[in-house]
Amino acid sequence: MDPREARRDAIRNLWKTTTLSGIDVYPLAAAVAEMANRGFAMPTARSLLARAEEEYRSNHWDKLLVTAALINKEIHAALEGGSRGVTAYQEYLDELHDPVVFDPGSLPPEECMDRIKGAWIGKCIGVALGDPLEGWSAEMIRERHGWITDYLARPNIANDDTAYQVLALHAVDEHGPDFSSEKLALEWVEHLPHAFTAEWVALENIKAGTMPPESGWFRNPCAEWVGSQMRSEVFGLLAPMRPDLAASLAFRDAIISHRGEGLVGGIFCAVLISVAFSGRPAEDLLSVALSWVPAHSQFRRLVEATMTWCADLGQFDAVLHRVEREVERYHWIHTLPNIAAVVAGLCLGEGDFERSMLSTLHCGFDTDCSTGQTAALLGTLLGYRRIPERWRTPIGDSFQSYVIGFETMSFDELAAWTVRCGRRVLGSR
Repeated sequence: MDPREARRDAIRNLWKTTTLSGIDVYPLAAAVAEMANRGFAMPTARSLLARAEEEYRSNHWDKLLVTAALINKEIHAALEGGSRGVTAYQEYLDELHDPVVFDPGSLPPEECMDRIKGAWIGKCIGVALGDPLEGWSAEMIRERHGWITDYLARPNIANDDTAYQVLALHAVDEHGPDFSSEKLALEWVEHLPHAFTAEWVALENIKAGTMPPESGWFRNPCAEWVGSQMRSEVFGLLAPMRPDLAASLAFRDAIISHRGEGLVGGIFCAVLISVAFSGRPAEDLLSVALSWVPAHSQFRRLVEATMTWCADLGQFDAVLHRVEREVERYHWIHTLPNIAAVVAGLCLGEGDFERSMLSTLHCGFDTDCSTGQTAALLGTLLGYRRIPERWRTPIGDSFQSYVIGFETMSFDELAAWTVRCGRRVLGSR
């Protein structure tokens, strides 16, 4: 491809790109819509979107590049002062005087190891199952496949859903359990060959010298999307039954790329995995994890509402209908529709690995992220040995990653590494 063709392709992708699952994504339009969800009217940006669409249809690539720059100018101007949300959440964490804390010593070491391995392979199962359907709506899934009961493609587990979690372990090795957000961010620079949405913006900010927490909000319209929630299970695995430590670790990770509801999603996910080592039913775990979420947040209100719908309606289709109505204005990569899918799966699945995972999958949205999160939690609750063999066997014994320097290891090695790092985290307290 000559340089001119490469330039045209890059400009085309500013307006429209297609995921491996076949879903068209419109990055500029999604960014403007997200700003509207945050309360910004964006009239100039909206008029520029119409111009950009016409330039795209007319193959006026150089003009489209100029219009994209003007749209980004409007977005970046609106985002000025975005670090306030990070500060507010840090203040909220500091005010938690009596968080729920369990005794990590009450879990036998061999059971703890089995649950950690179960979480890792559960995550990979859910990610591999959801990956071919990423971005599909529930209606699209139903029309094309009916009710799915098996992998749609050969499992591929080298995914961004696990890449960042590997780097969190490496940060503990390299910098100790009190690693800073900046140290972890530089792990991204050293070991990640690519990133997407909020993480991509943050990575580019970091490379340019803008460090956390500014890296998470500066020029980042995707900072409330699902990425932080997607990558936070590892912090619960590092702090079994110590949600206070899990929340602290997840906060340091989340502010690299996220703020607001996206920041909350990462902390909630870490706490949820941490308390899952207690073996309590999923509804109890969700309630405990909500104690780490500010009462005024949209995230908390949606989780509570979804739990209520599951209890009152009891049927998947009825719950899905309520969820879809509630989150229809959000992009399918946003944290809110995806946490609703996770909660629906956990509540309707009643502790059954397959039923929970498939219920989340059939909600649609960012299916590899949400299904991976549900399966990771069930893997933590059940342990490796109790995950159905028919889901485990296609994954195999080898964990695969695109993280530079950590491309392959066995799941036993990965679980043992997590345990070693977890001992350092718990020992430091």
